[in-house]
Amino acid sequence: MSYDASRPAYRLHTLVATLDTAADRMLLEAHGTGYARFLTLVTVQALERPTQADLATARGTSAPATSRMVQALVDDGLLLAERSPGEGNRRTLALTSAGERFVTAGGELLGGAFARLLEAAQVSEADVLAVTDPLLAVLDPEMP
Repeated sequence: MSYDASRPAYRLHTLVATLDTAADRMLLEAHGTGYARFLTLVTVQALERPTQADLATARGTSAPATSRMVQALVDDGLLLAERSPGEGNRRTLALTSAGERFVTAGGELLGGAFARLLEAAQVSEADVLAVTDPLLAVLDPEMP
């Protein structure tokens, strides 16, 4: 039996991959920083001064991958990583003012592009949420 590309699971994965690729391209063109870095900064902002370990958990990434991403964002001047009390190599993260500006501008760019996509497809935000919210509630009941 072959996998049917017209099935909903395949179509949903294709949509998400296409959206991610478009977001990466738009952010790179407009700001010189890609979608993965943008999502990392958005997560730091949402968690309000998380530790690096908190960030890794929230993003579902390994500690080494998170460490590399954090260092790149620190080097780019978008993130602060300060030693925090406790055992081990704990660091508390916060956006710099440049990081805050990038999250705001990137969010406006991506939000506007998504709104135009929905308008062109004649799909409302409520239509999208009617599909995504029940699925996300099953996959991650703790998601707000």
